[in-house]
Amino acid sequence: MPKLLIFANEEANADNTYPPGSGAHENERWKFFRVRVTNKPFPWLLRWIPRYAAENCRAQVHFSKIGDDQKSFTMLGRWSSTPELVYISSDPALKVLYPDPVTIPVNESESMDVVAKFEKEGDAWGWNNAAYFNNWRTPAYKLDRGKYRVKITVSTQNGASFVGNFELQVTEKIEDIIFRSV
Repeated sequence: MPKLLIFANEEANADNTYPPGSGAHENERWKFFRVRVTNKPFPWLLRWIPRYAAENCRAQVHFSKIGDDQKSFTMLGRWSSTPELVYISSDPALKVLYPDPVTIPVNESESMDVVAKFEKEGDAWGWNNAAYFNNWRTPAYKLDRGKYRVKITVSTQNGASFVGNFELQVTEKIEDIIFRSV
């Protein structure tokens, strides 16, 4: 049975400024906040017990704004290692409904996109494949400034599920956003 750990760390995030000629978002700075999902091996003394790969992992990401019961939504997760929809030739709309799963071997990790923030806007956005059809700003996944609880559930092919809980603080400045494990 796999054992997945879901955690936020700064190394998983991507801070991108798109150069001139790069398309619709040239000269824009975006920061992508991600989690790492690691398939943890057994402790050294128990390494003789086989740990299995976490196969066909899919994720759901649930946001709820602290202090505002009306502001919550759930979206499908997007693994950072899967192809961006702009590079898929056959019906990319299906990837919004059925994002590619990933397999995580023992003692390896995958990154998952969670939130994107454009430097010149106060709000942030839940990030998944739907963003490619909405100029990177899916209206249903808008995150106003404030604090959020984020719950990420990763499910494997064999039915095992793993949960990570996080706190997100959306601020005006891209440098001041906080996304951390709780």
